[in-house]
Amino acid sequence: MNFSYQSKIKLLLWVFLSSQLISGCGVWENFTTYFNLYHNASNLFDKAEKQILSQETDLFSTEPPLLPGTAKADLVKVIEKCSDLLQFNSESAYVEDALMMLGKSFYYQKNYQKSLRKFKELEETFPESSYLLESQLWIGKCQMRLKNYNDALTTLSGVRKRAVDEGEGDIIRESYVEEIVYKITIEDYKSAVEVANEFMDVSDDDDIKARVWYGIGQLNIKIGDIENAIIAFENVFEFSTDFDLEFDAKLQLGIALREGNRSEEALKIFSDMRDEAKYSADFGEIDFEMAKTQRALGNIEVAIDLFTEVDTLYRNTQTSSAAKFELGQIYQYEYLQLDSAAAYYKKASTSTLPKEYVKPAREKNRLFTRYLKLNNDVSKFGKQLFYLENPNEFVKDSVVYVEDSLAIAEEISNIKELQAIWAGLDSLINVKDTTGFYADTIRAVDSLIVSDTTLVKDSLIAKLQNPLPGDSTFIAKFDSLFNSQGFIITTEFDQQKLLKQKGQQNRLANQLPDSLKFKNNPPRRPTISEDSLRTLLAKNELELGNLFLTELELPDSAKSYYNNILTNYPNTKYYANTIYALGSYYLTIDNKERADSLFNIIYENYRNESIVNAAADKLNKPLIDLNFDPAKDDYEDAEYVMQNENYDDALELFYDVYKTYPNSPYAAKALYTSGWILENKLSQPDSAAAVYDSLVVKYPASVYVRSVAGKLSFYKQEQRRLQLAALDSLNGSDLSVTDSLALDSLNQTLTEYETIGDTTQVALREEEQKPEEKKQDEKVTTLPKIKEPLWNPRTRR
Repeated sequence: MNFSYQSKIKLLLWVFLSSQLISGCGVWENFTTYFNLYHNASNLFDKAEKQILSQETDLFSTEPPLLPGTAKADLVKVIEKCSDLLQFNSESAYVEDALMMLGKSFYYQKNYQKSLRKFKELEETFPESSYLLESQLWIGKCQMRLKNYNDALTTLSGVRKRAVDEGEGDIIRESYVEEIVYKITIEDYKSAVEVANEFMDVSDDDDIKARVWYGIGQLNIKIGDIENAIIAFENVFEFSTDFDLEFDAKLQLGIALREGNRSEEALKIFSDMRDEAKYSADFGEIDFEMAKTQRALGNIEVAIDLFTEVDTLYRNTQTSSAAKFELGQIYQYEYLQLDSAAAYYKKASTSTLPKEYVKPAREKNRLFTRYLKLNNDVSKFGKQLFYLENPNEFVKDSVVYVEDSLAIAEEISNIKELQAIWAGLDSLINVKDTTGFYADTIRAVDSLIVSDTTLVKDSLIAKLQNPLPGDSTFIAKFDSLFNSQGFIITTEFDQQKLLKQKGQQNRLANQLPDSLKFKNNPPRRPTISEDSLRTLLAKNELELGNLFLTELELPDSAKSYYNNILTNYPNTKYYANTIYALGSYYLTIDNKERADSLFNIIYENYRNESIVNAAADKLNKPLIDLNFDPAKDDYEDAEYVMQNENYDDALELFYDVYKTYPNSPYAAKALYTSGWILENKLSQPDSAAAVYDSLVVKYPASVYVRSVAGKLSFYKQEQRRLQLAALDSLNGSDLSVTDSLALDSLNQTLTEYETIGDTTQVALREEEQKPEEKKQDEKVTTLPKIKEPLWNPRTRR
């Protein structure tokens, strides 16, 4: 047998070699090229392409095929071998095949530019190639991936016409699929349906028709054409014999019927599928859709049970994660139990979800995380305000909290564990001198009470050291707890060794009986003022109300929060914003008259707050200039009088600006201008110096100080020199009583000049140290004339 096979091989080789002598070197090159490069490259490419195309995807999927690891490595080898073939065997008969494999390999690698070049090279080099039509198809696909959509559509249209003429079914299909996927990508679903229906008219492949009908059904769902979607899914069964496609079509048919308000029919389809054993691997999806259908029928309890079963029986699946989200929807919209909804949304958002659920779950989790924080803050600050107003309630609650903690401790059988948790009682009671009957045992309930445990110190000491007649049970529990089995907590007790960190604390917190009042949330004494608490409550209740109004779609709850703010926190900075929010509530319930009355309150009474322009917009009234400074108009009036050379009146007007608006940026400028008039126009240097000195003292950081500081300092030095000369003159002569009084007055004046001189220097230093304030003043100095861009109702009626 072996001999016969070897003889045949030798004979074939002899025949082949003989042919080379006859046909020449061209055949020999093809022979060596085939065995050295093309054969291996072709096998590797066929293997890789088979892996890529075997992936299950929808016919009209917009996602490019994945590249499995082995296929990726094989394509690299294909590119190497085909490149070698083109470089070293460019005259062989396999160049067209090599170019085709290279183009496809680059395409699968998503290197569309290189892929396009190879297909065009094939088209240009071999215009009569048998690969020409297929190559043009791939050119169109590359153009699509490169987003050259117009060129791609032109190319695909030409390919399609020629493929129909030549009966190339695969190329016809691919050209239609590419165009439909493009329409889906740009979300032109209606056009995608039209192209798909056109495809149905030219296709004679039943399997393809079934897949296209399925795709048409999905597209009709997207555009809300439920009736045609139902027809499309029903048509699938006329052509398909594929089990997976049949299952998907039935499931989608049921969903379409439910969306078309035919939930009873949908439930029957799902129930029939549930009864068929062949669908057992997909019972999770069927149960999920049955649960959604039961909810649509109003059977909420049945829906909850089914969703819970899906979540429990099919853990770690996308269907289980989607069931969590749907449970969140039920608790939010059907029961208005927002805390429960928040828990389900959080679980869903951290699970592996179907693609269509990912974004909604993330948004819901963000929304409800915000809700929980605001709700908790309102509860926390509200409780603290209650304790501030009712200190006796804090004492009562603190005692109850300690009793709860003791009740927890009684449930713990391991005394060492109890020691570890209750180690060193100082953080709760911090007793400095316990002279009562618990002198050796009372220390502190440690981290079981988590944080802020010192808040119950006073009440616990009072209860233990001065028990009332009704406290006997509590005292007995406390006594037995710390003295049973010889357990005594001492001051030398090593707290650090017994403390077992947060893990143990959290575990014990989960053991808290439901009957306990505080569980692991102890009473907390307020640490901030009453005004601060009221402001925080107004802020958080306003944000919570806005959340209810705009995102949770519970306007009545929003109204309740708004009214509570207006009633209980009227003196906070959030009052005007709350009036606006309440007006917005009335707009949502179509009570425009009531809404406008609230907006008018803001417009007439809160013109210094930014919310006023939001109200103006609602009322279609002129906007308010929030940067309005009444000093500006008065300053400009004084400036106009000065420009008309009426300096006495101008001086009075400028000085009035300074006195009337001392906090305005125009005050310093008006004071400076007053001094300038006295110095330069009215020739009253002494009076000018007095005004400049007021400028230095009142506005040391003003830009105008630098303008006057030098000459003011010189003026003061000159005055001091003259005074000193007068003093020397008086010291050199006999003085009468009157002269003695004059001398004392001169000394006092000199002292004042020295002080004023120091003030000027300090002002100069401060002015140099405050460049930002200097810039602010500079802005005022260059303020342009403004011709009333906004009507200002504060000055004009």
